[in-house]
Amino acid sequence: MVSKVQHDYHGRRRKKLLIRRTVIVVVCVVIIVAVIGIVLAINKLVQPNGENGVASVDSGNVSVSETQLSSSDGTIQTAAAVEGKDGKIAAGDNLTGYEALYPDLYAQMPLNGGKLKAPESKTVYLTFDDGPSVLTQPLLDVLDQYQAKVTFFDTAQPLTNGYQDLMKTCVEKGHAVGIHSYSHIYANIYSSVEAYLDDFNQMYEKIKSVTGVAPRFFRFPGGSDGGGKLNETRQKIIKEMIRRGFIYYDWDGSSGDANADIAQNADTLYTNIMRAIHKDCNIILMHNIDGKDATIEALKRVIPEAQGEGYTFKALDGTLDPTHGYCMHETLPILMQALNDNPYFTVSDESKKKFG
Repeated sequence: MVSKVQHDYHGRRRKKLLIRRTVIVVVCVVIIVAVIGIVLAINKLVQPNGENGVASVDSGNVSVSETQLSSSDGTIQTAAAVEGKDGKIAAGDNLTGYEALYPDLYAQMPLNGGKLKAPESKTVYLTFDDGPSVLTQPLLDVLDQYQAKVTFFDTAQPLTNGYQDLMKTCVEKGHAVGIHSYSHIYANIYSSVEAYLDDFNQMYEKIKSVTGVAPRFFRFPGGSDGGGKLNETRQKIIKEMIRRGFIYYDWDGSSGDANADIAQNADTLYTNIMRAIHKDCNIILMHNIDGKDATIEALKRVIPEAQGEGYTFKALDGTLDPTHGYCMHETLPILMQALNDNPYFTVSDESKKKFG
């Protein structure tokens, strides 16, 4: 009888222990699952999203992103990319000197997440400096005929007076309008960073008010090396404009219409442009001011002939890598460094391999 009582006692004890252990295991599992869920939720909030590796935190009208950058020495840096009002790059805090000037003079946030692309095969970007002018409408008529899109780098110098409303027509027809300068007077605009910003801001506001579109990119008068006159001021200007989110484009092919000896020779201009296209040049320099009638005549042959060979004429939109096929070799290292240090842009893999 005693043996039976002891057996029942031990059975009940084992059953209680089993229940207790089961409860403990279940509680531990619940705790572990809860902890994992909390960790995953936190990671989702603070870790990069999507392919771009960008984590965004919105606060009112300001969006802050973390972007990994490769510096010139190959190390990885992390910089804050800040979007301010109206989708523009924010000025930032604690700015002094010329960096503090014109706090609204910042580009729109880059398209394509700032990933700059190498040019596509058989894609040509025809570019026209110094207009608009009496020849802008005739040029637009030719472009309409062949459904070709181009880019205008415009000014407000006296010879463009009376024609600047055509900038809106250019945009409405699908062409791009970028900044060249306001005055186009080299001695003034390149005298200091402050002078350059003053001139640039005037043309930025002019284009925006006429076309309703804020320009994202520009071209230096004379090119980024100013016709071979690179100096410390020019280097500071390059770095400052990239810091503000504005990309500039030089060219890797030219019609030669800036040369007075051939500017009126349509045959020579045609030959120069086609030679550049066949050499895989992507950005072709031309001019759209009074006296450049031969340039339009040359294009009447160039565009249909090149289209027949499979080439496409597109307008710049700020996503083409400006270092690819770059012609101002003296300023290339400055541009590459400025882009590498900037949290908004990433140069194409092709340019990294080509230029380092």
